[in-house]
Amino acid sequence: MSYRQFDGTGIVSVDRTQAEFCTRGRQIGAVIARSRTRSTPALHLAILVDDSDAMTAWSRSVALAQDVPKENAPAVIAKIATIALFEGITDAQTQSLVVFGSDVDTHGKIDYKRLLSANGAGSGRLDLALSELLRMRWDLRKGERQLIILSSMPPETGTGVLLDDIGVQEMSLIYMKRMIKKGVRILYLPIFTQMELVDTRIGAYTSRSFAQRVYSSGVSVSAIGRLDMFVPALRAGIKQMLHGANVV
Repeated sequence: MSYRQFDGTGIVSVDRTQAEFCTRGRQIGAVIARSRTRSTPALHLAILVDDSDAMTAWSRSVALAQDVPKENAPAVIAKIATIALFEGITDAQTQSLVVFGSDVDTHGKIDYKRLLSANGAGSGRLDLALSELLRMRWDLRKGERQLIILSSMPPETGTGVLLDDIGVQEMSLIYMKRMIKKGVRILYLPIFTQMELVDTRIGAYTSRSFAQRVYSSGVSVSAIGRLDMFVPALRAGIKQMLHGANVV
């Protein structure tokens, strides 16, 4: 609730008039009761986009030993979804885009040229992207905070060292849980365009089991399987995120 400054209108309060005249004299605020309006909390939107090699058509072609068309790569769906989200959620007071691979690239607003030209940037360090938001104190901003993550494979270091990969995966989960405790709403959108890779293990998880672990942490999860199905998956995920429930 927020109080509006007196503007000459309001409701005459007889009881207050009699009482307040005695204590405060003939002040207009003692005669006219203030009206109350419900304020809408500011919306802060952040989108994390995975630009790791594993998201690209060329990397998946190598992994599957067959040609994967560019339009079937998770990277394409992630870019389309990112643009759709930023252009569709127009009431956000602030917008933040973090593109992550082996490193993170932070944008105050969407840069279409940079986003569309991205074609793989090493390993998928989701932990670095989340820690960047924490460093910016984004999770402490006043108002409604909504975080959407577009990825495909579990977080990894790219070193091939099991303990290193497990470490970044667990840190990613810890960061998400920390944000949830601060009231942040999170939607995780795993993109499963090549089902042959869904059960490939990296560190402690496969793509499927990592999504399940994220779900069990209290994050809304909505899987995207095909390009023509990303709109229903996106709509269902956002609906569940806003209602504080999970979706698989």
